[in-house]
Amino acid sequence: MRGFRLLMLLPVVAALPGCVAAALPVLASGAMAHGAAKDGRQPAAAVAPAKVEAETALAPTPEPTGNANFTERFVAAALFASDRAGAGVSAVPDPAAPMDAESVVLPCGADQPPALLVDLDPAGAALRPDDALSATPGLAPALSLARGSGVKVVWTSILDEGQAPAIRRALAASGLDLAGQDDLLLIRDPGESKTDRRNAAIEQYCFVAIMGDRPGDFDELMDYLRDPAATTPYDGLMGAGWFELPPPLSGQAAPPSEVRTDG
Repeated sequence: MRGFRLLMLLPVVAALPGCVAAALPVLASGAMAHGAAKDGRQPAAAVAPAKVEAETALAPTPEPTGNANFTERFVAAALFASDRAGAGVSAVPDPAAPMDAESVVLPCGADQPPALLVDLDPAGAALRPDDALSATPGLAPALSLARGSGVKVVWTSILDEGQAPAIRRALAASGLDLAGQDDLLLIRDPGESKTDRRNAAIEQYCFVAIMGDRPGDFDELMDYLRDPAATTPYDGLMGAGWFELPPPLSGQAAPPSEVRTDG
């Protein structure tokens, strides 16, 4: 079944830049091998981040330099999300799990559709959806891969729900969501954080992968580390559930104090 999903992605792969399309067979072979292991009908269970990283190792991609585009890394994240669909494991920390637990992420139920959560806000700021914005190169084709494999794309921001129409216009104009098919997770009241909003939606989605441009985008607890360089139980999620990549849209950003909440 996993191999079938990857075959369904071939029309999308054909539209990718040549260097990325050439790299996809290597990435896909890892995903298909992992899928074959699951066909042994072993029950899905939450696993430790280190195990997630080991089981779903993707072909390494070179660190981009200068103005190189991030297509390969976006595609690697999308293929990871596709591969984890139906595995019963999320990329969301389990707040009740002891720090030395075998698994520190939440499991997913069979009725929770797999989703890729993408943070819209640039680091330390909020998106300005009414500004002239352009998509980060490589993200649009990666999202098409995810959607084509049955993974729901969900966008999140510190902006409130009154900004939904402006955000949808920005996503459509940039080519990131031309059809308006993706979902939005926006703040419902002034005291709510993006982590709160995501955690309130975990019954609705299985967030198998999260894209953000800073560690706090994956979970706000990362913002409260005394030593940001210290080892955490979530280190194994980096590159295997948590993907630190540039913001989806580029343009002028609003400091948090200037975020509009009037709709």
